[in-house]
Amino acid sequence: MPRYVADSSVFILGMPLPQSPPNQTVTTPDVFRELKDTQSKIVFEAAVDQGLRIEQPLPHFVSEVCDRARTTGDVERLSETDIGLLAKTLECGGILCTDDYAIQNVAESLGIRTEPIVQEHIKETFEWGKRCTGCGKRFEGSEQVCLICGSRLVGYRKKRKRI
Repeated sequence: MPRYVADSSVFILGMPLPQSPPNQTVTTPDVFRELKDTQSKIVFEAAVDQGLRIEQPLPHFVSEVCDRARTTGDVERLSETDIGLLAKTLECGGILCTDDYAIQNVAESLGIRTEPIVQEHIKETFEWGKRCTGCGKRFEGSEQVCLICGSRLVGYRKKRKRI
């Protein structure tokens, strides 16, 4: 039976965890730190009481996720928590429960299965690039300002693939 990895939206929305043995559901310590309201913390603690495991991802999986997120152009859209969840899911070969489209985009690229919580699953994956709002030059790095004319850079869909 697969392990499920729970994103913070599972607890924020108060959704039940997938039907699986309790020791098959895991999340990362960063998820609890992301929870701000009392209700989501109560839901989290109830899940822990029912067997939710809290585990830190191994560093080499975090590196692999960061590398892939740079390739897809999602690295700036992902929080440390998002990267940790992807790494933990990759590490345990599990299913990631999340509504976050950037997470789903990187997960698809890594071959990680995701299950949405409330939103629909993504129908396309994207590779993102950056384009200058002034001169139109395209960039691949982490620049925020055009090296040619000094204008602001915005994201654009470099590549699209239907799932």
